[in-house]
Amino acid sequence: MGGSVRDEPHLVVCPDARWRKSVVDGVAERPGLRWAAWVSGVFEPPHWMVVLPPYLGWRVAGSVGVWWGLGAALLAGVVPAAFLAVGSWRRWWGRGLRVRQDRLVAIPGLLLLLSGAVAVLYGAGAPREVAAVVAAMVAVVVVGSAVTSVWKVSAHSAVTAAATGVLVIACRPHAAAAGVLLVLVLGAAVVAVAWSRVRLDCHTRAQVVVGAALGLVLGGAVFAGLR
Repeated sequence: MGGSVRDEPHLVVCPDARWRKSVVDGVAERPGLRWAAWVSGVFEPPHWMVVLPPYLGWRVAGSVGVWWGLGAALLAGVVPAAFLAVGSWRRWWGRGLRVRQDRLVAIPGLLLLLSGAVAVLYGAGAPREVAAVVAAMVAVVVVGSAVTSVWKVSAHSAVTAAATGVLVIACRPHAAAAGVLLVLVLGAAVVAVAWSRVRLDCHTRAQVVVGAALGLVLGGAVFAGLR
């Protein structure tokens, strides 16, 4: 087929995919790819940084904590997402940072923004859980970036798993049944994200497993230590 990927409206592909999946109307694979794209889009890493801080702020400080959380979401979620969007628009890197080389170009600026957000939150006296969740995500991004410099791992899986660890630690349901339900729901989200990244050929199974393990262990440990 001639032309670029953008010229092929029925082609679902990550630029660094192991192979390309050509999907036309009426082919049985198309619904699965659509679901994978939807899951991958919903659980974009910046989305977690918009949702988690206000929720954790509300848990520990009520309405005041929500405002702190919204400020953290702006600094650690909206601003970095805008930075990535501008870089993609200017063609400094590809959309979604799917190519490992693109990540290596974008990540230094991203880390600078996220580290600045952590410094502002701690310096301004934000609730500890609000600042801790941002610090935990920064730790995951830093270590994930170091690994990606030699072997690409899934940022989607890492951040979703880190969010799972944070929420389990923060919520600590008193009822055993509620705790099991929370773990099952969050675990299903991690599995769905991992499946979507493999289904779209953005990552191998090993890359999503390593990313999820990294996010869960490191994100949970940093949050637990700083909260």
